[in-house]
Amino acid sequence: MLKKIKSKIKLGLWIVFPIILGVSLASFTLLVFKNFNGEKTIQPEGNVAAVAQAAVEEKPKYFYLNKTSEKHSEELKVGALAYLVGDLNTGEVILAKNQNQKLPIASISKLMTALVTNEIMTSDDIAQVSKKALHTEGTNGELRLGEKIKTSELLYPLLLESSNDAAEVLAEHFGRDSFIRKMNQEAQNLKMSDTKYEDPSGLSPNNQSTVSDIFKLAGYLNREKGELLSITNKRSFSNKKHSWSNISQFLHKDGYFGGKSGYTDPARETVVSLFSLPLAKSGTRPIAIALLHSPNRSKDISNILNYLEKNIYYGGEADASTDWIQQKIGAPNIKDPDFVTLTFGGDLMLDRGVRASVIKNFNNDYSALFEKLAMLKKSDIVFGNLEGTASDQGRDIHNLYSFRMDPAVVPAMRGAGISILSVANNHIGDWGRTAYVDTLARLKENEILYTGGGNNKKEAETPTIIEKHGMKIGFLGFSDVGPSSMEAGVDKAGQLLANDPRFGEIIQNASKQVDHLVVSLHFGDEYKNKHNARQEYLAHKAVDNGAKIVIGHHPHVIEDTEIYSRKDCTHSSCMSFIAYSLGNFIFDQSWSKPTMQGMLLQIKLSKDGSMTAKKDTVQLNSAFQPDQIIKDKEEKVKFQE
Repeated sequence: MLKKIKSKIKLGLWIVFPIILGVSLASFTLLVFKNFNGEKTIQPEGNVAAVAQAAVEEKPKYFYLNKTSEKHSEELKVGALAYLVGDLNTGEVILAKNQNQKLPIASISKLMTALVTNEIMTSDDIAQVSKKALHTEGTNGELRLGEKIKTSELLYPLLLESSNDAAEVLAEHFGRDSFIRKMNQEAQNLKMSDTKYEDPSGLSPNNQSTVSDIFKLAGYLNREKGELLSITNKRSFSNKKHSWSNISQFLHKDGYFGGKSGYTDPARETVVSLFSLPLAKSGTRPIAIALLHSPNRSKDISNILNYLEKNIYYGGEADASTDWIQQKIGAPNIKDPDFVTLTFGGDLMLDRGVRASVIKNFNNDYSALFEKLAMLKKSDIVFGNLEGTASDQGRDIHNLYSFRMDPAVVPAMRGAGISILSVANNHIGDWGRTAYVDTLARLKENEILYTGGGNNKKEAETPTIIEKHGMKIGFLGFSDVGPSSMEAGVDKAGQLLANDPRFGEIIQNASKQVDHLVVSLHFGDEYKNKHNARQEYLAHKAVDNGAKIVIGHHPHVIEDTEIYSRKDCTHSSCMSFIAYSLGNFIFDQSWSKPTMQGMLLQIKLSKDGSMTAKKDTVQLNSAFQPDQIIKDKEEKVKFQE
């Protein structure tokens, strides 16, 4: 009898022990999963370091508020409706606002599209581009009807250029409805409970998530799918048929190692960016920043990075509970600088000899033209003149020289840091209005602003306004060398002409809408290094009607500059800066030294109207690549008594 009882006890233990062990392991696994999916792990009481240590192979170094910083009590200015800043190693939330509010996420959706593709594709998967996929809004990726392409290669236009077409081709290849179900299933697997996908691109306003869920996705990609993040950190990728350029604003920021941004009208600007930041005495921390519904993600990210650098550190003893820190820094702000930095380049013409050079020397990769101009990323606003259209549409009207650039130049310019282009010049109509309208659409898709023209006269006359550091900087553009056939009409796309009888009125109206106005003028005589009387007349008239800075181009060589004051004002704030011609930024005129150079004008414009101008010269090499910056002395722009 005793043997039977002992036997039953042993049998019971063999049954119960695995159950207890299984429950314990499941509980531990759940804790680890929560720790690495964006949930805050530090509490005022209790220590979960053991859980984190088991998952990341290092003891977490929790962040502390740096009380030695004089500015730690200042608010952090973040315009995004929702944001979250977190440590990817520990899952700790450092800063957050509305972290559980569901909002449209736009092209951040493509991270999940890439993840699902990566999970289900095979090495020899080939997708075919359908007519339906090509009808998706947007043209980035430059995929062709009927083209067959590896699914693994489609990840590059998807993540580098944010190609909506590539997203649809991938979804179609794996069965669109099934693919979207997998996107939503994957979100649930990652405990992204407030996330929903309705399409693979993010064009749908019903693709919604929270910054908390996005942080969970970023943490998973960082731990398990580093190869996908590495794609988002590449400058470009080329195969035999295509070259795709990275359009990320943050590619050249210190410590950036991946992420994805997006924009639609309902979503505004969205982003998740990953940075390796030196927030401790030694080493770095992997930090993710997620923003939704931001009016200016670049400004928001910069303010957050600035705040982290000044106020957050790892290591040492805690001088406050985490709750207290969250209370202090959860409501944010850093003072804006009282100036804006602007960089102006001259004529950008990437057709003809430049196109041939890119094919021959850079494997058809236009982004290589800008690889030595990382300094552009350090400027708040970068301006250039687009000398022709960037399109695959239209009809050659057979000018003496007709320029139509490969559309691939647009994401390449965006990736280089160019933020606004003039579309008013004598070559903008070389391939007719169809190419012109297509170019405007491509610029908009890549979030490059334009001035000097539009889809109608009203748009052309409306200043393009960029808000930076509390200042509204407006831009207008005019061409004084035609063609008159491309003048904008009431319901006709085109450019503004300098001979418009309302030239002064248009400038005056624009100046009333902004703090400072930049007027771009395509004017002057080609290859002359001194401005002429017509240029002076137009530039002075622009200033008299409210222009703060006048930027000239067309002569293809550098011309003189001038400091000029409005006739009705003697105060120093009325001083304006005129650059009559910046020469060539990128052009294929290799037959003379002056045409292989251009001015790279850098202006620091203060709120009070004072300016500092720095006139560097950019030298093109034999491949028409800006290769050397010849530094010049700073020139103080101030009123002379």
